[in-house]
Parts: sequence; C-alpha cells; structure tokens
Amino acid sequence: MDEQATCKRMKNQSPAETNFVAKPGNDLLDAIKTIRAEVGDGLSDQEFSRLLQQTELPVESGFAFLCYCDRFVTLSVPPQQLANWYPAQGWIVPAKEKIAREIAEKYGLSLCEPPDMVYPWIGSPNLHHHLQMSNDQEIVIIAHPQYLKIRLFVATSTTRPARTAHRPLLLGPDLLQDLSKLYQS
Repeated sequence: MDEQATCKRMKNQSPAETNFVAKPGNDLLDAIKTIRAEVGDGLSDQEFSRLLQQTELPVESGFAFLCYCDRFVTLSVPPQQLANWYPAQGWIVPAKEKIAREIAEKYGLSLCEPPDMVYPWIGSPNLHHHLQMSNDQEIVIIAHPQYLKIRLFVATSTTRPARTAHRPLLLGPDLLQDLSKLYQS
C-alpha cells in the first residue's frame, strides 16, 4: 500500500480502530516513545503523526500532542499572554529566562534565545525570540509561547546518512512538569 493510501486509511479510522491506547500512568513522552517502538520504522513521520492523532494520548502538565516530525514531538501549550513572555523591548522577560536557565542546567543543556524568524522581512510584526535548549550535538527543546517542541530520539551515528537508527533521548520523567513552569503566568 502506498503512503497516500495508508494516510487515507488512517485518517478514516476511529481511535478504537488503531489499537493504541496509552496505558494509565504513562507520561505523554513515554507513551509516544512506546508507540514508536511498537510500530517500528515502517511509517513516515507524517503517517506516524496521523497514527498518534488517532491514539488516546494523555495530556500532561497542560501539554497535548500536535505532531511528530524529524525526531521531534510538537506539543500544544496552555494559552499564553505574549506580555508575559516579551517585554516592551528586549528578547524574553527575565523571569522566563531564569526558569529556562534552571531547567537547562537540571538537564545538562545549554540555553540560547534565537529569533523566531532568521530573516524577517521589512516591517515584520514578529521580531520576538524563543527559548532553545541544546546538548553538545543538537537542539533538544524549543519553548515558544505558541508551542513546545522536544526531541524524543537521537541518531545512533552522526556519520551515517539521514535514514539511520535512532535511540530514545532520555531526559527523565519530570521534564514536562519542569517545562510547565514556563507556561504558568
């Protein structure tokens, strides 16, 4: 069956037909990692996202699943007031930066505040920055007032082609609880 036919079939299934229900007590990130291990590498990221959308995943610490792509899971966040993230002038309010720095330190990550748009156009209304936490090799967490993005898997080899084996990135069971502090007003 080709990818489009698989996606169409998955789109028309109800959650009960997918046979995937997150087990009680599982946290959101572990549930996604478990399902990825159960289905293997046969699905594209788009197909895997669609499968997860049809699965009864838990909502944890105010975060819910949106999509999976390129070893990242993107989560919805509780509604945010931009004034709680961005001062009149500057990048990120000091209180959010302090929380992010503490989280980064706890998980052995470095923190930076890159712009939301690398090449903004003249008169662009969005010249904001977001919080980005990285390990020595790649971005691990992107915290933005509109979404949260977390790397779930790392490549087992940095010298092989893109389609290579992946292993779970283990950050600990408190990660989403810790990150939820950023999204509390």
